[in-house]
Amino acid sequence: MDKFAMPVAGSVPEQQEAEIDLRQYWRIVSRYKWGILGLAVAITVLATLIVFSMRPVYRSTVTLLIEQKQAKVITIEEMYGLDGSSKEYLQTQFEILKSRELAARVVKELKLDVHPDFSPEPEQDAAGEESSFRLDWRTVLPKGHEKNPEISDEEKFSRIVDRFTANLAVVPVRNTQLVKISFESYDKALAAKVANAMAHAYINSQMEARVAMTEQAASWLTDRLSALKTSLDSSEQKLQAYREQNDLVKTGDVEGILALNAKQLQDLSQRQIQAQFKLSEISKRYGPKHPAYVQAEMELNEADMAITQARKIAMSVARKEFRLQELMREVETNRNLYDTFFTRIKEANQTRQLETANARVVDQAVVSSIPVKPNKKLAVVLAFVLSLMIGVLLAFLLDYLDSTFKGAEDVEARLGIALLGLLPVIKGGKKDGCAQPTFLEDNKQEFAEAMRTIRTGVMLSSIDTPHQIVVVTSSVPGEGKTTTSLNLALALGQMEKVLLIDTDMRRPSVAKACGIPGSAPGLSNLVVGSVDMAHCIHHLPEGNIDVLTAGLIPPNPLELLSSKRFAEVLEQLSGQYDRIVIDSAPTLAVSDGLVLATMANAVIYVVRSDATSFHMARTGIQRLQRVRAPMAGVVLNRVNFSKASKYGSYYGYYNYYGNQAGVE
Repeated sequence: MDKFAMPVAGSVPEQQEAEIDLRQYWRIVSRYKWGILGLAVAITVLATLIVFSMRPVYRSTVTLLIEQKQAKVITIEEMYGLDGSSKEYLQTQFEILKSRELAARVVKELKLDVHPDFSPEPEQDAAGEESSFRLDWRTVLPKGHEKNPEISDEEKFSRIVDRFTANLAVVPVRNTQLVKISFESYDKALAAKVANAMAHAYINSQMEARVAMTEQAASWLTDRLSALKTSLDSSEQKLQAYREQNDLVKTGDVEGILALNAKQLQDLSQRQIQAQFKLSEISKRYGPKHPAYVQAEMELNEADMAITQARKIAMSVARKEFRLQELMREVETNRNLYDTFFTRIKEANQTRQLETANARVVDQAVVSSIPVKPNKKLAVVLAFVLSLMIGVLLAFLLDYLDSTFKGAEDVEARLGIALLGLLPVIKGGKKDGCAQPTFLEDNKQEFAEAMRTIRTGVMLSSIDTPHQIVVVTSSVPGEGKTTTSLNLALALGQMEKVLLIDTDMRRPSVAKACGIPGSAPGLSNLVVGSVDMAHCIHHLPEGNIDVLTAGLIPPNPLELLSSKRFAEVLEQLSGQYDRIVIDSAPTLAVSDGLVLATMANAVIYVVRSDATSFHMARTGIQRLQRVRAPMAGVVLNRVNFSKASKYGSYYGYYNYYGNQAGVE
C-alpha cells in the first residue's frame, strides 16, 4: 500500500469523537438558517392568526377584608366556636370562598345556568370556549341511547358550576387579612358582576350562618331552661316540705336550737363535774351506805343522764341542719343554673338584632376594558422563540440523520483516507449530467485550479515510483468519477503523455464527453483483437491527451477486464504513455473496479458532496482495501464552497471559488 494511505476506512480517533465543538453546532445552524427562519416565520404567522381570532377574556377583581378578631357585643360566640382567634381561621375562610356551595349560590343568583358562555352543550373548555377538537363516537348515537344518555338537570348544573369555578380565583394577600376574588369571562361586565356577587354572597352566607347558629343556641337554651325551671321548683318544694315537717319556719331556727343546746350541754357538764367532786369528797368521810354518799351518787347519775339526753338532742338537730343545708344548696344550684341560662337566652335574642358581619368589601370590582387573555404580544413572541428552538432542534436532527459528506472533515473523519482535493459544482453545465472537459474552459478557472491541486496530489504521492496507472472509481453511478477521470487526464496532459481509458463498459460516457462517436472502436475491440491499436486510440489535440473509449459493449465486461489479453494490452500501453488514467465502474455496482485496482498503481475514490452516504463510501473503500488496492486518496466532487464553508475552516483556502451551480 502507498505510504500516503491512511488507516482503515471508518477508524475515527476516540478523542476526536469525544470533543464537543461549539463551532460545529454554529455551522449546523448556519447551514439551515433559512429553513429555521422560514419555519419560525410560518409558525409565528399561524400563531398570530390564531391569537387574533381568539375571543378576548376580561378579568375583574374584588378585594375582601376578613376580620380575624371582631368586636363582640355578647359572649355566645365563644360558647359555640365562632371565635375568630384561631390561626386556622383565615385559611378556613379562604376555602369557604372557593367552595362549590358558594359558587352554586352565585350561579343561581345571577342565573348563569341560562347564560350562553356557561351552556353545557356543546362541549366547551374551562374558559367557556367551544373545544376545537372532540372525538367521541358516542355522540353519533341518538340522545337517550344507553351509550349516549340524556344529561340530567343536576349534572348540567354541576357542569356549569365546574366551568364557573374554573374561571374563579381566590388569592389571599400575604401577611394581611385581605383576599382578592377574581373572575374571568368573555363578557367584561359579567366578570365584574360575578366578582362582586361572590364577595357579597360570602358575607351574606357568613351572617346567615352566624344568625342560624345563634337561633339554634337560643332554641336549645329555651328548651333547657324549661327543664331547669322544673328542677328548681322541685328543689324548692323539697326544702319547704322539710322545713314544715321539722317546724323550721325560718332559716335561723336550727341555728337557735343548736345554740340553746350548746348552752345546756355546758351547764350540764358543769353540774356533772360538781357532782363528781361532791361524791369524791363525801367518799373520803363516808362509806357507800351512808345517806350523804347515796345522795351524791344519785345527783351524779342524774347529771350523766341529762348530758346523754342533751347530746342525743344535739345530734338530731345537727342531722336536721345538714339536711337543711343540702336542700338549700340544691335550690341555690338550680337557681344559679336557671339564672345563667335565662341570661344566655336574653343574649341570644339580642344577637339576632346586633349580629355583625366578619368581612367587608374594601375595593369593589370594576369593569375592565383591557383583556387579560390572550396576551397577543407575548403569544406571538413565544411562538417565534419556540419555533426558532424547534427549527434549531430539527436542524440538528436533520444533520444527524443526514449521513452524506459535507466537507473535508467528513472525509477524513469518516473514511480515514487522505483527501486529494475538492471539485466545485460547475455553473452552466449540460443539463443531461454528462461529463465535460471543464478543465479546458477559460471561464472555469476555479474548477481548473482545483483539478491542478488534485493533479499535484497524485504526482507527489509517489515521487520515486510514479503512479503510472491511476484508476478512478466511486461507490455508485452519478458521483462524478468520469468528470474527475477526464479532467484529471487533461490536467496531467499539460505535463505528461497521458492516456484516458474508459473501462465502464456498462455505462460508457468518455466517448460522448470527448466528442467521439459511440460506434468508434475502443477497448473491447482492442482486447479481442478485431481492430488494431492505432484505430482504437483517439487523440484530443485541444487537451493533448489520447483517449481509449469503451468500444463495442461486450456481454460480460468483467470477464474481458479479467482476461490475460487485457493485462497484456494494459502492459503494452504502459510502455507508450507516462500516465494512464482509467475510468472504472462503481465498486458497489459491479466488481470491475476491484479487478482494475489490483493492476493499478493508485486508486482515486470519488465521493459526491451532499449525496453519497458515509456507509456507501465506507463499504466501497473497504472492498478495495480487501484486495489491497493502492488508495491514493479521495476526491470530494460537486462541492458548493459558499455552502460548505459553513462546515469548517478547511474551506477558507477555497473561498475564492465562489458560489456556483453545475453538473456532473
